[in-house]
Amino acid sequence: MDYVKQNWTSKEQKELRCALQQMAEPKYKEFNEKIVKGKLDMLGIRIPILRKIAKEITKGNFREFIKTCIPLYHEELLLLGIVIATSDMEYEDFKMEMNDFLKRIENWAACDTFCGSIKKHIKQNKKEFWNDMTLYLRSKNDWIVRVALVSMLQYYLEEDYIKKVLQRCDSIKSEFYYVKVAQAWLIAEAYVKCKQQTMTYLKKSSLNKWTFNKAIQKICESNRVPEEEKQELRKMKK
Repeated sequence: MDYVKQNWTSKEQKELRCALQQMAEPKYKEFNEKIVKGKLDMLGIRIPILRKIAKEITKGNFREFIKTCIPLYHEELLLLGIVIATSDMEYEDFKMEMNDFLKRIENWAACDTFCGSIKKHIKQNKKEFWNDMTLYLRSKNDWIVRVALVSMLQYYLEEDYIKKVLQRCDSIKSEFYYVKVAQAWLIAEAYVKCKQQTMTYLKKSSLNKWTFNKAIQKICESNRVPEEEKQELRKMKK
């Protein structure tokens, strides 16, 4: 199938769906269903394949693709997110499409795949996106909160932002499992990249016991942390 199209209608979307169905890997689907517990049915298509398809779609009329895409499968949702994330559009247009997409997210894989794909837009609009994340962190939608956490983890763990990142992370009080895991993951990555600031934060954080201990666990699981540091960190568990 040719994915570089100037015209996307429901007909072309159905053709794409048929093409995706032919790419399905039953064993990968079975594996993925165990770890990604979303509401959409799965086909079993690996992310690199979806990225290749998305790259072709963005060469054509990607705006019409975004407009006409109504995901029925998990992989269609991922593909839509990757197209939005990697398309060449002005930031305000990207933000509008992103905000619509974020409302569709219903599992951690869609969240993290999207966050991992927006590098170009973050690089070009780092301050603007940082400010926009304020609303995401305040969202009542737990998946949108996770988007903000994973985005900070991937793009803002650096000297200019680290203190603010940790403050934002600490301000989130959630019992949603995938938000708490994202907080712990963020702190673990922050420790590796900005050790001194993160250690200072850990000594005074207001994280709940589960999230704090999970963060320590994730730091100690890293092969980028010396064993002697791990021993001291384990003593900090609540």
